[in-house]
Amino acid sequence: MIVGKLVNWSQHSLLEDSPVFREAFDWIRENAATAELGFHQLDESKCVVRIMEYALRSREEANYEHHRHTVDLQVTLQGTEGIEWSPLEGMKTKGDYLAEKDFQFLETCDSGAAFVSNREGQFCILFPEDAHQPQRATEGFDFVRKLVVKIPVSLVSEG
Repeated sequence: MIVGKLVNWSQHSLLEDSPVFREAFDWIRENAATAELGFHQLDESKCVVRIMEYALRSREEANYEHHRHTVDLQVTLQGTEGIEWSPLEGMKTKGDYLAEKDFQFLETCDSGAAFVSNREGQFCILFPEDAHQPQRATEGFDFVRKLVVKIPVSLVSEG
């Protein structure tokens, strides 16, 4: 997991040196403030950006999840969303893996290893080995507008 401020994304050499991350952060800078809810496609990489809004939940109501073949670049546009993180190793699956969505629910662990309050102007990057529980309410916030860029792992490993 990588967490940071949008204005500083290019200070991470892993991100700055990656064409797909440069394209994603450029799209965010140019479009996120005015983009409509729903799905959008990046021009070069064809990665998908999803803009969404939803009510946040308690730890007991939210679900852990992970993705096998995609990296999530999550950006909070309005509000603050809690994201609990735990290493995937040792987590138990809950339900079937949905290959068409590259999505697997996981049983909630006793306690997460880390908790991020993803505020406006921040980003969080979650890799396949990162079990995460988004949609968490944080003090003073019960609603979020955010975007998620779905980046195939194969594009991240390209130079």
